[in-house]
Amino acid sequence: MTNSSGRRGCAILLALAVLLMGLAPASHAELKDPQKLVSFLKIELPGWQVKEGYPKLERITEKGQTYVEAQVIYTSGKSTLTAVIMEGATISEEVDKVRKFPKADNEKEYCRTNTVQGFEALEIYEKANKTGFLFILVADHCLVPIQAKEVENTEVLKDLVNKINLPQLAALLK
Repeated sequence: MTNSSGRRGCAILLALAVLLMGLAPASHAELKDPQKLVSFLKIELPGWQVKEGYPKLERITEKGQTYVEAQVIYTSGKSTLTAVIMEGATISEEVDKVRKFPKADNEKEYCRTNTVQGFEALEIYEKANKTGFLFILVADHCLVPIQAKEVENTEVLKDLVNKINLPQLAALLK
């Protein structure tokens, strides 16, 4: 992971792992009303259209344990923007991975830590393929990954996350 292509590959794998966490069961107290997670993603973005059928909630039950994920997908021309709220005990492992992700800043990409509404965040932008990621760590068992494809920078990611009420989300999950 010392070169940029290695970091890019890891960023893509991390994003895929985070977005596919629904395959891993969780063991913790279940939210009384998981549908509330969807309400955090009912956001209008000027110039972007919400894909039909979104936002939506998926509840995956495997081996008697439940994991929930709220998701929204936006489109604007060739660009896409996906935001997910992932809630479950197994998310804590992904939170640790995000915290340990190697930082970079060069002509091909950047990967830096940030703070969004008082919460830790990891921001990644791959210039060659115009892909950005923003991972916000809301609680030990909640991660908000956002991905944008075919964008010039990470501003649309920041615009979206700043419209999500993260302090209220954190309070819901306590």
